Formats: sequence, structure tokens, C-alpha cells
Amino acid sequence: MKYKLIYAVFLTLNFVLCAAQSKAVMEINYETKMISDSLNRKKVKVYSSALLCNNTESMYCSAEAKAYYKGNSTQTISTNYGNIPKYPKAVESIYKNNDVVTASLPVGKYIFTFEEPKLKWEILGETKDIKGFKCQLAKTTTDTGDVFFAWFTKDIPIQDGPFRFKGLSGMILEIYNKNKTIEIYATDIKKSEDFIEPLKYYNEVKAKNKQQFLEARKNFHENPSMYNGNLKVVDANGNDKTKTMTDRIKRINTFLD
Repeated sequence: MKYKLIYAVFLTLNFVLCAAQSKAVMEINYETKMISDSLNRKKVKVYSSALLCNNTESMYCSAEAKAYYKGNSTQTISTNYGNIPKYPKAVESIYKNNDVVTASLPVGKYIFTFEEPKLKWEILGETKDIKGFKCQLAKTTTDTGDVFFAWFTKDIPIQDGPFRFKGLSGMILEIYNKNKTIEIYATDIKKSEDFIEPLKYYNEVKAKNKQQFLEARKNFHENPSMYNGNLKVVDANGNDKTKTMTDRIKRINTFLD
């Protein structure tokens, strides 16, 4: 089954090159486990996302975000004005076009879009099988100083992977940070002919660089109303809860940067 999939991918890759169309050849579903408190490893948040890719282009986001921003979400909430689409829990996305990786990440009610710095990888000696694919271990240190380890396979000859982790000589099927407070692993690998295109955010801010995004998020952590229309956070009794929200936001795991 594995070799049939690889052969089909090769054929479709050749077709995409000839046809010059932005169609995927594969869809890989990933699950992300995040531990916000390394001292309490039982408190785990789990997210699901999908990577649509060919050998030059890819899109990584949650199914909910894709449906919401394409206007075909089936999840709704009731309001005084009728049912409206439910805002997705995970709105971030990563779009890759050739060697340019563009991240779209939330800061308050806005989505900041910027180019991710390229990762430099070191190939390590370990190998193991993942879902029938022979994988090698690699290591990288991000521009923000975090260390990640990735298992990638040359059996799938696409230099891609989940989130911003791309650029190895094969597909990344698993990745985790040094403290294992973040783990991302493939749950399903299949052929796809869906179109690849970035999400169109209605509240997008195009940052000049990643540093501008990091500065905006730092300011938001200190003052959440800054990127929420300068609104204060209050409870049902009218008590100001802005500081409580600030403290909660500061605890959000940002290792994926």
C-alpha cells in the first residue's frame, strides 16, 4: 500500500509540473499536542490540522478555519440576528510557495501575516519507521531560540511538513520540541487533488517582518485591549477583568514561533 501511494505521488507530481496548476497531490492530517505547563503534563490541549501539498506549494490549517474563511462553514451559533458562522478556535495558517513560507497568526482580533525565516537543519543518525515509512531524525533551532526534532521520510519526496517546519529532503511526519511540551504527528496520509490557496482573512495586517509580529504580540500580552478595539474585558457584573485576561494570555504556549 505504501509503495502504491509513493508511485501515485510521483505520477501526480509530474502531472502538476506539466500542468502548472495549484493542485495538491497529498493531504496529510496532523494532530498537535500542547502542554502549557511543563510541571503539569496531564493538562494537554489537542488540535487537528491538515497539510495540502505538492512539490512547490502547500497550505496548512485546521478544517474549521478553512471552512470559515471560504464561507462554507457548517458550524453556527445563534444570535439575536439569526444564526452566524461559528468563529474557529484555531485560525492560524501557513502557506508555502516555492521557498517562501508565509505565516498568518492571530494578535487579538487581527491576523498578522509575515514571512517566516528559513530553518537550518542538522541530520542526525537515528532512524525509525512511522506508518510504514522509513524516517530519519533531524534537528533545528528556530530564530526565537527553541530546539525542535523532526522525523522525516524521503519515501515521500516533498520538502514539507506541519506548521513552519519545512525544508528537509522529505516529508516531516513527526516533530517535537526539546521539552516535549509540543508534539505534532501525522495521523493520516492520502492522495488529494484539492486546490491549494492561502486563506483570505478579512482582518489581515501584513507585517514587514516577523519581528513586527512579535512586537505586536508582546504589546497585546501587556494590554489585550490594544488589538481588540481598545475594549475592556468585563464580567457579568461589570467588573474589569482585563488584567485576568492579560495573565491568561501570557501563559499561552508560543514555542511554535
